[in-house]
Amino acid sequence: MRRNGVTMKLFLVMAGFLLLLYGTSVTAQLVWFPDFYQHQKISSMKKKLAKFEQQYSRGHWDSIQLAKETGKFMRQNQSHLVILTSTGKLVNDPFHITLLREDGSQVKVSLSLFINSENAGWIATHLKYGQELTVTGPASGLNEPMVYPLKIQDNNSAARGTEDFQELSEPVQEWSGVLTEVVLPNLGTWSQRQGLLVQALDSRFPLSTEDQLSLANGKMLNEEWTDSWSGVRNVITIAPVHKNGPQQLIFSLTSLQEMREANEATRLFYAYFGMGAFLLILLLSLLLSRIVTKPLLALNHVAKKMSTLDFSVKSPIKRNDEIGSLSDSLNALSTTLGQTLEELRQANRQMRTDMEMKQRIEQRQREFFADASHELKTPISIIKGYSEGLKDGVSENKRERYIEIIADEAVKMETMVEEMLDLVRLESQAIKLNIGAVVLGDMIEEIAGRLGPQLKEKGLEIVLVSTTEQTVEGDRSKLEQVIYNMMMNAIRHALPQTDIMIEISRLEGQVRISIENKGEGISEAERQYIWERFYRVERSRNRKMGGTGLGLAIAKQILDLHGCSYGVENTPDGVRFYIIFPNA
Repeated sequence: MRRNGVTMKLFLVMAGFLLLLYGTSVTAQLVWFPDFYQHQKISSMKKKLAKFEQQYSRGHWDSIQLAKETGKFMRQNQSHLVILTSTGKLVNDPFHITLLREDGSQVKVSLSLFINSENAGWIATHLKYGQELTVTGPASGLNEPMVYPLKIQDNNSAARGTEDFQELSEPVQEWSGVLTEVVLPNLGTWSQRQGLLVQALDSRFPLSTEDQLSLANGKMLNEEWTDSWSGVRNVITIAPVHKNGPQQLIFSLTSLQEMREANEATRLFYAYFGMGAFLLILLLSLLLSRIVTKPLLALNHVAKKMSTLDFSVKSPIKRNDEIGSLSDSLNALSTTLGQTLEELRQANRQMRTDMEMKQRIEQRQREFFADASHELKTPISIIKGYSEGLKDGVSENKRERYIEIIADEAVKMETMVEEMLDLVRLESQAIKLNIGAVVLGDMIEEIAGRLGPQLKEKGLEIVLVSTTEQTVEGDRSKLEQVIYNMMMNAIRHALPQTDIMIEISRLEGQVRISIENKGEGISEAERQYIWERFYRVERSRNRKMGGTGLGLAIAKQILDLHGCSYGVENTPDGVRFYIIFPNA
């Protein structure tokens, strides 16, 4: 990862965010959650206790129903609950036994405050109907007294409870009788912390005047209480019962120890888990940053290529999300720009070609006018000179000669102008070819017949060599002009009393014509210019040899229109021009 790259930045952002989220969660769990849990548990207990108080106030529960409802509340809320008088005595203990005395009276023995971890097993196995029991403890009530046992003993076992009665301010009595009723909680699930209920009652009762006034006004008391011996934190809740008669209180004891133990375990857990979580966060941040940035880097690569006008690279990303849509858009943009750029390049090439063509045409026009003016200057000067001589009245024997020279120069000027016009039309491609089958042998013999006087004047002979009758596709009139110009060129530069060799042959499907004369060769430097207009091999550019200097230039344009290849080469005895027609 580059230091300032998007992958590094995204990794740092994601790692920082996840670490902040993790740190916040751990801090909240270890610091604020215990207080939040305690507040939530106390609030929930107050609401449930208020609901229980309403059901108790409105209902007419007997001892069995009261025991069931009390046990249900304690099981559901993991709490202890008893109903007391304003002085802290049990009003009607749902968990009790009843003794039938010898005089026929009945005594109820409260067990809610007696059952603890030490005697719960004994109670479960020894309290049987019809059994003789002796109970020691203070009592409340006159008609049907409720005994709060300090000690219970049967005839066959040792007493259960305590022998220390000195600190009690109430009188302690012994009550004996036969066991006729037993209402007990599920001792298998009865909390071993039941003894804390007794200590909590002792710590809160008797109530202070302020507490009594608050309860009388219908307010609920709530406070945290810690057992001095075990250090267990609890919450005591006292709710007034809105019921006619003497004031009754619902006393609840709820432990907070579970939260403390869970918090300590959580601290230890986060201590070990934190290192692994830190490494996991770094790994996930790196993985997620690479997953996110990998397609972005691929798109960036494509964009860089596009910035250099290289539209051949395409994005390989195929996804059904925003990045995939961006990839498709980038590929479409690249394709469109590539096509547009290619069209612009083609248009630029065409424009460059057109500009070059325009420049060539302008250059040819300038050259044409320069050459034409130069070539026409001589005959015009001759005509002017001889005309002035006729005007001045030259001798009679010279008049015919002057007129003949003027007429000859006029014909040459006419021929030159016609050829110049033909060359202009050919160069501007204003001429359309009339393509047809052309028999080369017949055409060459016909041209040779027209050139008879020129051949006879220098004592030349044309020798035509053709293995078979060759036919090509082309414009006959234009090809005649080419052969005529080349043969005239050969006649002008041939040595007198020699032969001009014309050969027609076929090689690999191509037809070749060569026209060879005997005479002076053409230097390599001059050979590349002979196809230009008004160019003559003679450096003096004199007109003694005849011709306008346009014949080969016209032949070049016609052959280019036919798609032929052509050239000139020196032979041991002279010069050979050749034409090669495309495959027929």
